[in-house]
Amino acid sequence: MGLEMANALCGAVMEQFKEGEMGVFREYAPVKDGDRDSCFLWSYFALSGMLYHMVKAGENRWRSAYQEVVEGFAFYRTDGAGMEEDKIKYHSERGMTPGAGHGPCFFDDNIWVARNFLFAYEIFGKAAYLEEAKRIVNYVYTGWNDELGGLVWNENGLTDEGTVQELERGLSANACCIIVNAMLYRLTAENGYLEWALRFYRFCKQMQDKDTGIYYNGVHTVIKNHVRCAGEINRDLYGYNSGSMILADLLLYEITGRESYKEDALWTARAAHCAFVRYDGEGRAYYKDFVWFTAILAEGYDALAQYDADSVENARKTLRDSLRFAWENYHREDGLLPHDYVTGWRDGDDYDRLLLTHSGTAEMACLL
Repeated sequence: MGLEMANALCGAVMEQFKEGEMGVFREYAPVKDGDRDSCFLWSYFALSGMLYHMVKAGENRWRSAYQEVVEGFAFYRTDGAGMEEDKIKYHSERGMTPGAGHGPCFFDDNIWVARNFLFAYEIFGKAAYLEEAKRIVNYVYTGWNDELGGLVWNENGLTDEGTVQELERGLSANACCIIVNAMLYRLTAENGYLEWALRFYRFCKQMQDKDTGIYYNGVHTVIKNHVRCAGEINRDLYGYNSGSMILADLLLYEITGRESYKEDALWTARAAHCAFVRYDGEGRAYYKDFVWFTAILAEGYDALAQYDADSVENARKTLRDSLRFAWENYHREDGLLPHDYVTGWRDGDDYDRLLLTHSGTAEMACLL
């Protein structure tokens, strides 16, 4: 596969989704009437992650574009919101100027933004990026539930008016908190970050199936007479949950040297492959999940391959082969690939138009 495909896909993303000179990126391409003027924060940090992996792979042609995107996070930030100096938060909607972000604040969005600032610090060594990650993490801590453990989905989930989804303590935010706190511990040697990483890890383990090793999506929160109680586990399956826990396990293994973390990463990788692999009518294997979620799982496989390449080779081969099949059969004139690599383009399917989809595809091509 090589980096040639990854570069081509990354270039197509930048060409098809960038809007003007201010670092604005569209949510959809091709554009239709009624589409948003700019992408959600989720899509934006997926784009940033794509560029990080390209630059980390040695493709310095994307370095300046990556720096521009990192600086563009400021348009999603909110300034002057009465927060303490050591805290900062990011909103789902892009503002017209830096510090004018608006819309709901999601704890999972924010911790993923912190992860992206740590990526940027790794590449550029700019102290401000490390400090921004710390400030975001301090904000995210305010959502931690001391009695039940974990973070709810967004700020409204901290109130009694939260919906079922807003009240769910999902793996997306909580697993990423393990990763970010472990990264901060390695960078600063401050024990508080390791303590938080382990706290989030203990919470997340309750979402792992004891028989298969797969990770479920979250734990519901039930409010009775203004008192919060633990509800049932949401057993929906998404690849990025297991991918994040593989990454978390390996970081904690590197920090502590405990073999149990590496063993759990291996178990989770096997479980994820079994859970998400499917076969078409001709016996061709592919992954059935949202593309960007699969990209995060591919990150986990890539990290695990540094320790035990054989353990994830079958999974990585499945992803490589299906991507290659899409490239050979569905590569469009605009340079993009469909969301479904094996079955191809679908008329009117917004998954085929999402920045998230195409950022995830380019990232996977780079990782694989």
